[in-house]
Amino acid sequence: MPLELKEIDEHQNEYGIRNLETMYTTDYRKVLENEAFFWGDPHGFVMHQLSGERIVTNTEQLDALLEHLEGYRRLLNAPPEWLSEK
Repeated sequence: MPLELKEIDEHQNEYGIRNLETMYTTDYRKVLENEAFFWGDPHGFVMHQLSGERIVTNTEQLDALLEHLEGYRRLLNAPPEWLSEK
């Protein structure tokens, strides 16, 4: 079932996620550390925080996910200098 905008808004408010385009990298790292996007459950799975879906269930899947995410690098712009970590 698709998420409703209200659920997404509540999630973003709970984790302090505002505009990712203007979020400092240090703040983004805090959001990741607070498991706003993904979390490890007690059974050893990586779960999607908002939907509750299992994203990764073993190390080979994690490697595949990391490779897939690395493929997006060519689509992304470098952050503005003022947003970058020093």
